Order: sequence, then structure tokens, then C-alpha cells
Amino acid sequence: MINQLVKKYLLGACVLTLAGATSLASAQPFPSKPVKLIVPYPAGAPVDNFARGLGEALTGLWGQPVIVDNRPGANEIIAASFVAKAPADGYTLLLGSDAAFTHNAFLYSKMPYDADKDLTPITRAVHFNMVLITKGDLKTPTLKDFVALMKKEGPKHSYASAGSGGTTHQALESLKQEAAFDMIHVPYKGIAPAIQDMLGGNIDAMVAGASAAIPHLQSGKVKILAIAGSKRAKALPDVPTFAESGYPNVMANLYLALAGPAGTPPAIANKITADVQKVLKSKEFLDRFVDPYGYEPIGDTPQQFEAFLKKDKDVSGKRIKALGIKLD
Repeated sequence: MINQLVKKYLLGACVLTLAGATSLASAQPFPSKPVKLIVPYPAGAPVDNFARGLGEALTGLWGQPVIVDNRPGANEIIAASFVAKAPADGYTLLLGSDAAFTHNAFLYSKMPYDADKDLTPITRAVHFNMVLITKGDLKTPTLKDFVALMKKEGPKHSYASAGSGGTTHQALESLKQEAAFDMIHVPYKGIAPAIQDMLGGNIDAMVAGASAAIPHLQSGKVKILAIAGSKRAKALPDVPTFAESGYPNVMANLYLALAGPAGTPPAIANKITADVQKVLKSKEFLDRFVDPYGYEPIGDTPQQFEAFLKKDKDVSGKRIKALGIKLD
């Protein structure tokens, strides 16, 4: 009898010890190990540059490495699908754009993930108005000159995008529709290889983030003719808006946002949001990774991001249908 009581006591003690250890482990503050930041574009691309800056800043706040994992291709589907299938613990995050969150649902009839059901919105980090970039030796100093040339000989000229159906593709299609001209579309796996081909003289134009062109402006190998949005960018005060140039309906905007797998705990999503907000208030971060490229910090809450997505889905669906873009 005594032996049985001892055994029961020891068994109970073991159970309590294990329960305490499990409770202690679950109570560990986030993050307690490295975090993966999944980026849908190749290394060296403008989005990758921002991602690495954000990862560096969050590493400093968290005391844990934030590892950028580049998974480019398929209009952000590869990266978004990977995150959708990851454990919902906050350690695998997507830094995606409108393509991953809204556009793909209208571009493809079949998708390997459902953004509404498989992803948890966390925060939009930045918004930026994209620019029209042309190769330097194209004799079009203004947007009106560019349109005039394309109306005359557009089918002889090519424009690049970061991938079929993506925002950079939609943006130039929007300009084509607004100004009534044609060009040859050449899709790439990201803007970095596209800008390299432009520097080599193989591509005539593209719409992309200003960060793709700014490093090459002094060389004269590229020009920026116009920028989207309601006002000029601080980083490019001499570049007029599309509206100023006579084309107010051109849609060339992009945001970068963080999301986790569906079921990511609200406490973790809120923690990530609060820390991203801290980063976006850092003068050093703004000076290095935001202001020089014409980005605008947002840092909204998960609830605000989710509300934005509901409205944006309706707007994006109508725009993609009007542009007539379908990828399957």
C-alpha cells in the first residue's frame, strides 16, 4: 500500500512538473527564437532592400535574428503559399504587396491559398507611389513626349514588369489605356533583373518603385518621367505627378505589409505591429530606408489593415477587370 501511494505521488509530481514546464514554455515572450521574413522578390530588389532594413531594425528590438528568406516568382504566390502553410506562431511572416493580398484572387481562377482565409493581416508598413522609368537614351524628356513616341512606334518598344499581373504590370497597362498606345510587355522575376536589362539598353520603360532608378540617375542611363500620387515626392522634387502631366487616372501605387498564417495569436500580431510602429518612427530607419525612396510610413493595426483589405478588394477587382488582365 505504501509503495502504491509513493508511486501515485511521484506520478502526480511528474505530471505537475511537465505541466509547469509547458506553461513556462508557452509563456516565453515573443520572439524567443529567430523569425523568418518571407520576401516574394529576389535579393537586391527594392522590396528586398526594405525588408532587410526592417529585419535589421526588428533584430535590434527583439534580440533575435530576423532572417530574410527570398522566395520570388508567380506574382507573390510562391511566398504567400509558403507562409499560409507555416505554423501560426509568428515565426514565419510574409512581407507582401497588394498582389498577395488582393490582386491574385482576380488574376487566377485557381489559387493554392486564399488570402482571406489563410493569412492573418498584421500591419501595412509603407505605401509608395511608383514612377515611370525610361532608359536614358530614349528621346522623351517628358511623359507627353513618351506618349507621343509610343503612339507613333509603340510596338517597336518594350516595357518590363516584376511579373505578369503584378502591380508594376497593371500600372503601365493603366497608362497604356489612359493614353491609348501599345508596347511589348516583358515580365521578369522582380524589378532588379529588369533594371539591369534597362541599363544594358534592352528595355525601354517600366513602372516601379523609385528606389530601382535613383542609384542610376546620375549616370544618365535611366530617367524618371512621372510619379503617381497626389503630390511630388520629397526625394524627387523635380519629377511631376502623372496628373500634372495630363494623365490623372494612372494607377501606380503599392504597399508592403506583414502577415502571418491564419490563426496567428492576436497578442503576437499586436506585438509585431507595435514594434514595426517603433521602427517607422526611428529617424535613422526613415533616413536610410523610407524617405530616400519616396515611401510613406503607415504602420496600421491588424484591425485597420483588415478593414483596408475589404475596401481594396472591391477596388482592385474592378480595376483588374477594366484592364482585361487574366493569367490563366
